[in-house]
Amino acid sequence: MNKLACLILLLATTIVAQAIPSNSSTPVGWASVGASVTGGNDENPVVVTTLAELESALQTARNKTKNDADSKMTIYIKGEIETSGYVYVQDTKNLTIYGLPGSAMVNTNRTEKAKTGIMLIKRCQNLIMRNMTFKSAGAYDIDANDNLTLQSSEHIWIDHCDFQDGVDGNFDCNNQANYVSVTWCRFRYLIEPKAGGSGGSNDHRFSNLWGGSDTASDEGCLNTTFACCWWDEGCRERMPRIRFGKVHVLNCLYSTTLANYCVGVGYRSNVYIEKCAFTSSKAKATPWKNYATKTGYTDYNVTVTGNLGATDTQKRSGSIEYFIPSSQYKYDSLEASEVEAAVADPSTGAGATLNIQEGEPFTTQIIVGETMPSIVETIYYNTAGVRVSPNTKGVLIKTDVMSDQTRKTSRVIVR
Repeated sequence: MNKLACLILLLATTIVAQAIPSNSSTPVGWASVGASVTGGNDENPVVVTTLAELESALQTARNKTKNDADSKMTIYIKGEIETSGYVYVQDTKNLTIYGLPGSAMVNTNRTEKAKTGIMLIKRCQNLIMRNMTFKSAGAYDIDANDNLTLQSSEHIWIDHCDFQDGVDGNFDCNNQANYVSVTWCRFRYLIEPKAGGSGGSNDHRFSNLWGGSDTASDEGCLNTTFACCWWDEGCRERMPRIRFGKVHVLNCLYSTTLANYCVGVGYRSNVYIEKCAFTSSKAKATPWKNYATKTGYTDYNVTVTGNLGATDTQKRSGSIEYFIPSSQYKYDSLEASEVEAAVADPSTGAGATLNIQEGEPFTTQIIVGETMPSIVETIYYNTAGVRVSPNTKGVLIKTDVMSDQTRKTSRVIVR
């Protein structure tokens, strides 16, 4: 290949200039790799208003999976449902759980370990959870349960959920869970931490632990995309804290003023932190921290690029190749300077902000046969930004205007 051809190939790379849609009906990132995440596809809907109704609906979904692996189910949660300990979502395929506006899962137990936690997802596949609010009793370090725990499951999409005041964690993931996308979620602590727990931390507002230990059998698992998520006030550590997984942290907002650190890079993790906004002084001070320091457990990779409030860097210990998200899946993104306005928007930003209505389909674009955006116009500009004919010689900026109003831009050379 001659030098000119190499230059053309380099310049023809698409320049992405749009955000991940807040109301997207398909997940971006790892959840989409190797399978389509369709959940219940809005089929067989049931509305639940009590804990008994929710547990009955989840048992029905489990039984459907046992009898027919292709069965589908959709559960709408209406109003506040209080629980004393985990609600189990397990051994289930093709399930969507929606929180209707104003709904919440609540647990006020703080000191009795067995009665803490709100929901555990285990041995599930093709599951979607959207617009859920989790309210727990506040951080207390007694090795208790999380607002949401994800284990031994694949192709999971958690979107537009609001996680508040987990006793142990807000949302943790371990035990070989894989192909996970967490998008437009908000993590925060509104209740003061309780000191004196048996775990030793007097302030355990540690939001998201990804991988339970350095000796766990999670090699090749825990691959996760966090996109357009918000670590809001009260979060102190683990935003997230990662082991083993190839984890992409994209367009996320770190505004908590209490951060000891933001992203924890642990043993065998391979982390790519891209175009995020670290806006508080504490977040800017330690946007990421290396936790792979124990003798025999020092391998890690981290790439930090294009962020606001964090210096570009690439570091590793060991011989593992750097994880590059674009080699695994396609995605769009905001510039880091645009993240705060989008993610913190009270109407369309992170958290339970979706206008899901009872009985009306919401996840509609995942239906097989959806029409992809087409090119409606192609415009050419010279490097000075002046519109020109497509036959103009030299380096040109080519802009394809799509039918969904987005634009895709690339550079070409005309000889």
